[in-house]
Amino acid sequence: MTAREQPGPDGTGASGPDGAPAPQEPALTAAQRRAVRDADPGTGAVHAAASTLRRLERLGLARAYGRVGAHYLTAAGRDLRDRLLRPPPGSAAPPPRAGFTPATGDGPPGDGPPGDGRADESAGGQHAAAAARAWEALLEIRRVTGESPERLPRPLGVPAPWERARPVHAVALALEAAGLPPSAVHPTGRRVRTGYRVTEGDTPGTARVEWRYAAGAAPDGDRTDDARRRLDTCAGVLGDRGWDTERYLGAARRPYLLAVPRRPGRSAAPGGR
Repeated sequence: MTAREQPGPDGTGASGPDGAPAPQEPALTAAQRRAVRDADPGTGAVHAAASTLRRLERLGLARAYGRVGAHYLTAAGRDLRDRLLRPPPGSAAPPPRAGFTPATGDGPPGDGPPGDGRADESAGGQHAAAAARAWEALLEIRRVTGESPERLPRPLGVPAPWERARPVHAVALALEAAGLPPSAVHPTGRRVRTGYRVTEGDTPGTARVEWRYAAGAAPDGDRTDDARRRLDTCAGVLGDRGWDTERYLGAARRPYLLAVPRRPGRSAAPGGR
């Protein structure tokens, strides 16, 4: 991340470009299609019989990783899963599958007393543990779908295609799994916890990170200086986890970060770690 600040910048589907035909689906049995369709929506982990997993491997839809032989969908497998889950035209969309959702800073404060911004300790601990597990699963995705170690000095330091398609989710997970506190909003709309807030960036494929304060909260010293220091911490975490950042000034000269996924073979930006 650079130290300078500047005004903020404004402003694989089923069919190919120019109306090209949809990609041909591989010949799969019902069990194999079910294994792809029911893969974990967050990690891409596939659970099926050994023969089914071998077939998915041969088709390039899944890949084994680790000593226990866990299997994860490849990018092609995820594309197929998306197509299998796509509802037919005119039908109702299926309910979303359960999975870990990182805190972006705009969610509820938890199970603490209304308005105090504190989550129940046991629930908070469980969520922190789930965030850590989700991050480890995301590293598995990077191992499975990323560049080979021979071509990339730090293969786990580059976001996977799955992350690039979901920058808000991926950046929020990186911050939360590192132990940084997310902000929170009471159902009444009142911000009740100080912390990071992640939203869509100004350009596609990026995420915007702010440091937001609970209503009535006043940090020691100047709030803008405090926000800069907090964002410097966020930038260091994101730099360690594969995201380059640049600091900008938004409305009311409020600083924020623009997080961009690092490209394969590119080292961290100056100021990152």
